[in-house]
Amino acid sequence: MVIDVRKLKFSGKTETDFQFDYIPSNELLTLPGAFFDGAVKVTGVLELHGDDVYVDGTIACAIVGDCARCLRETRVDCSEEFSVVYAVTRQDEDDYLYKNGLVDLKLAIDDLIITSLPTVIYCQEDCKGLCPICGQNLNEKSCDCKK
Repeated sequence: MVIDVRKLKFSGKTETDFQFDYIPSNELLTLPGAFFDGAVKVTGVLELHGDDVYVDGTIACAIVGDCARCLRETRVDCSEEFSVVYAVTRQDEDDYLYKNGLVDLKLAIDDLIITSLPTVIYCQEDCKGLCPICGQNLNEKSCDCKK
């Protein structure tokens, strides 16, 4: 996920589209036992503004993990937009640094995965969960336990 800004400058352009497939570590997910179902798709636009590089894009991925209410394995599609700035020298604490004309999107994408993907997933919005007494999945059938 490295973009060579020197080539962009040499071509006389100030903007370029990009698209990458990225296989991140499952350790980036905060959900216990969750994993990525395939690659994270990263698309966006990179723009030059003097020495600064502005990157706007979207990540799209699927996560598999256990529903927080009924424990059923569940696949969730996620999508998140992002905007980041790369600078040669840090001007703002949110800026990412680049050097030798190479912008590496990996750290920004990893940060985005950590901070913006779900920390809880549900098999369905109105999941009824498990009976606290007998453990019956209440989405499948009711139980006769005294609540």
